[in-house]
Amino acid sequence: MQNSEIIRQLVDGNKLFTQSHNKDFFNSFNQKQNPYITLVTCSDSRVPLNALLPDTSNKVFSIQNIGNQILSTEGSVDYGIYHLKTPVLMILGHSDCGAIKAYLKGFNEETFNIKHELDFLKPLINRYISEQGFESVLAFVIEKNLDYQVNIAFKKYRDLILKDKLTVIAAYYDFNEEFHKGFGKIIIVNVNKQKSENELRKLELFEKLSPEEKEYFIARI
Repeated sequence: MQNSEIIRQLVDGNKLFTQSHNKDFFNSFNQKQNPYITLVTCSDSRVPLNALLPDTSNKVFSIQNIGNQILSTEGSVDYGIYHLKTPVLMILGHSDCGAIKAYLKGFNEETFNIKHELDFLKPLINRYISEQGFESVLAFVIEKNLDYQVNIAFKKYRDLILKDKLTVIAAYYDFNEEFHKGFGKIIIVNVNKQKSENELRKLELFEKLSPEEKEYFIARI
């Protein structure tokens, strides 16, 4: 695609946005933000925020990096938790994660800065590198990375979690249907280190979901 066409799409997209949002919409947050979710998600272009909510304005404090990692953007995550005081920290992974794939395949030819970011995954990934090829374990390791990030968050924000001031939720944006729940589903896999499907479905957090919704949106690979 030519750069001029990219600019055309950007201008048309912004026109559509401003036409559908009036002054009152912007006045509601033009002096202060008040999000209720700190989101740590992947930079991957296939992971749109509107897969979570139709409009994330003033609702989601979004932090994006390769591999949806806590430690590689720790200051930004702290800002959401300590300064904005969001009650939810959500870590969102996804199908076919390039960061996990790169680590499993080997990344010696990448730039120093890419290696530096990927190295935060080292304690997790090394145990899953397989001689059989990364394809056989990729989805499993993506889910394990979500567990790993929850463990890091739990250590960092333990006091807030134990005081019920923060809930850490890990979810998997499934556009390859690894969970067999349908394409594009966001599947919750971990809450505050709880990974059992049955125990997760009992949590008060999900009391507004129907049994059918719990079946579809809470699962493990």
